Formats: sequence, structure tokens, C-alpha cells
Amino acid sequence: MPCLILSQESFDEKVPSSLSKRVANRPDLKTSKLRHLSITEPSEKDKELLKQVNKQISKSRKILVLTGAGISCNAGIPDFRSSSGCYELVKQEYPDAAIRSGQEMFDISLFREEQKICIFATFMEKLYSSARVAQPTRTHRFIAHLKNRGKLLRCYTQNIDGLEENLGLEMSSERDCDTSMANQWRNLDVVQLHGDLNRLSCTQCFKTFNWNRGLSRCLRSGQLPSCPRCEDSSTQRSLMGKRNTGSIGLLRPNIVLYGENHPSCEFITQGLNLDIARGRPDLFFIMGTSLKVDGVKKLVRNFSKQVHDRNGLVVLINKTRIGDCNWHGIIDYQILSDCDAWVDHLKEDIPEFFKTQQQVEKARQLKRENSILRKRQREERKLTPPSTPSRKKATAQKSVKSEIHKSNDGASTPEDSCPTLFTKGERTSQESVLLKLQIEDQKSEPLSLLDASSLPSLGGDNSMSNHTDTTIEDDPTDIDEDLPISSYSTLSRKQTV
Repeated sequence: MPCLILSQESFDEKVPSSLSKRVANRPDLKTSKLRHLSITEPSEKDKELLKQVNKQISKSRKILVLTGAGISCNAGIPDFRSSSGCYELVKQEYPDAAIRSGQEMFDISLFREEQKICIFATFMEKLYSSARVAQPTRTHRFIAHLKNRGKLLRCYTQNIDGLEENLGLEMSSERDCDTSMANQWRNLDVVQLHGDLNRLSCTQCFKTFNWNRGLSRCLRSGQLPSCPRCEDSSTQRSLMGKRNTGSIGLLRPNIVLYGENHPSCEFITQGLNLDIARGRPDLFFIMGTSLKVDGVKKLVRNFSKQVHDRNGLVVLINKTRIGDCNWHGIIDYQILSDCDAWVDHLKEDIPEFFKTQQQVEKARQLKRENSILRKRQREERKLTPPSTPSRKKATAQKSVKSEIHKSNDGASTPEDSCPTLFTKGERTSQESVLLKLQIEDQKSEPLSLLDASSLPSLGGDNSMSNHTDTTIEDDPTDIDEDLPISSYSTLSRKQTV
């Protein structure tokens, strides 16, 4: 008896051809070095590569998104580091201020100088006013579409404008102690890594407040308003005869400045660990950022590892190039394009990906109903016998009828008119035999039209001997015995006429 256990070497050599073809046909789009692609004037090789990347995007199921200020530029909100960004605007508007770089306006050390506080308050009020009238861009709507399709795992944004909230996306806010951390994190769509410009927070008690006209007027004048909660607490202590601490906080935009910790850093850190451990993303979009912040760099590396472990792709969409050597093996492709232009390109290349969830569910329902209907029809065919003759029988009847017409036109004998009907050793069904008999009866003349004297008697051998003046010239014994019985009867009738 031959041994059925194969060694590992022999098993590797005998891999089925179907499996090997399946692995070979799947394109390996993961790169060891960052590759730059353009959608405006791509080469033929880049066109084919872009199609393969877009095809894998359409098949993705769990997508992570990291966004920067570049996705809000088309909404009228300036970015930070470009030639027309916030840093340059600060230096142009306040040339006399002792500001070496615009980044100092977003550093925690600015609260040490009154002049910088004044510039910070004025600039933040202008930025809030522009963000208040801005409308979400096509890139924001693309993120909301991923949420609608159930493909968005999480969107991490460095932006402070909060335009995603206008599209119904759930934004990260203060930690809700009445809800478990996992449930609150599961319901979040957008995590604001650098805070929210649409809220004001106290520098002392960290209580958050909404903007109003009075607060906006105070910031526009270059002053930070006092915290109402701290003032009420101080007043209550004075009324109770307690010592007044004199510490009343100031309200500033609820954003994270350089050099300070995020007020919800513990909550965000726990959520990040959940997404890394259990998220299982298969695609990672980095949009509109040059990746200069250290914390964001670390986040990209951690998420990139998880995506690559699931054979996914990491794609950066930004107009300016990033340092290639720092991102080899981490980012697969950088598409040198404006984010909104890339969304338009993607919509043109894979329109099925941009169908709404309602359209997808309707198409699935129609497909499901058609499948059930076809299955039911197959079962009915098996249970009910066919009421009409099959196609083969129908074609056979047509051929027989055509032969009848041909024989009526000029054939003299049944053998000449229907040679195929009376072949030797033919096996036919009962219906075919009856049909042949009907054809032969139609070809023969009715007995009522014949002369009774010319018919042979039905009495047997004696009747045959009384008719010696018959018109049959051939000897009856010369009739071919191989002919069928129906043919023999027809031939005798013809010859006795």
C-alpha cells in the first residue's frame, strides 16, 4: 500500500495550478519605495498603475483617513505652511511684532507676552469667522460618502475648522462619563487631533463654551475674555466668606497649541489603541497634509503597519512632495494633485464606488429577487411534464411534412417520394409510426373510388383463382419481402387499379 503522507518538499512541488494562477494574477501594488503619480499628465505606465490602485480602492471595506489643512483650502480656509498660509499671513499683518515665524502664534509660550496674546486673539477671531461661512468641499463629502457606505473606520483630522460636522459626521468632543469608552469611541466618525475652533475653553478650569457675539467682539479687539464659570465660583466664595483665590481663567479657542497636551489625550490614546488592535483597516488615505507634526508621523507609521499586514495600500494625496527617504516602506503612493481634483478623477474612473448605500441595497435586492425567481422556475420545470413536443420532435414533423409536399408534386412511388422514411432497420417511436401510416393512407386512393370487380375477394386462395383477367403483369411472388408491411399494402393497391 503506497504511503499517503507527503513531505513538505513534495507538497510544495505539487501545488494545484488553479491556486498558483490565482496568486499570480493578483497584482502586488505594495511598494518598497514611495512612488509619485500624477493624474494630470500621466504616462502609459502610470495610467495602468492608477487603474490598478483605483480598482483596489473600490474593493476596500475598512478605510482609515488622515486629513490636513489642504482639504479645506478650496473652502476659503488657509492652510499653515504654504506661501499663502496662516504663518505667512500673521507675519504680513503684524510686521512690527517680534515674531520670528508664524508658528509662534500657535505655541503655548505666546501667553507670556501681552503683544502676542493680542495678535493671537485677533487672528483666531478672523479664522473663526472664515470657518463659520465656509462650506464643505468635495473631499469632505467624499469622507461623508465613505461613512454612508459603511466603509469608514475612522477619520483623524488635524484641522480645527469642524466642517465635517456640517455633513452629519459625529465629531470627537469631551469625554462622556455616563457612557463606556468603547461605546463612545465606536460612534465617533471624526477625531480632532488638534482641537476644535468652534468652541472656547478656559485656561483654568478647562470648561468649554460656545461662541457668541460678545465673546467674538472681545477677541476681535485683541483681548481674551474671562471665564464665566471661574467668575461665578469666585463670587460664590466671596459671598460665603471664604478666601478668594483670585485665579480666574481666560477663554481661548479650544485648540491644541505646540507644547501643551491635548485635553482629551487619554481618551484619544485609548481609542487609537482600539483601532490599531481591532480595526483591521485595509486602506489608508492621507489627504492634504505634509506630515510635519511628530505625533502625526507616529500615527501614520502605526496605521501603515496594520494596513500592510492585511495587504492593503497607503496612499497620500497632496500637491507638494514629501521627503521620500523618510517614508519608504510606509507610504506606497503619493498622488501629486489637489484633493478635490483627485476625488473627481476617482469618481470618473470608478463610478460604482460613489453609489449611495440606498442604491447599492436596491441593486442587491433586485439581484436577490431575480435569483429566487430563476430558482423557482427551474423547480417548476422539474415538477411539471412538458405539454408541447420537444424541439427535436417538432423539427422531425416539419421535415416529414416537407417530404409529403415534395411527393405530391411529382413522386410516382412511395419509395421514390419518401426514401428516408422507410429505411431498413429503422427504430422509431410510436408517434412516428402512426404519423407514417397517416401519410401512406393519404397517398393511397380511397377504396370507395375503385371498381368492385377489380378488387380481390376476401375469401382467401379460392377468390384469387377466379380472377384470371387481372391487370397485374408482375408475379405477386416477386414482391420484395424486405419492405415494411405498410409499404407492401400500399404497393398492392396501386398495382391492382
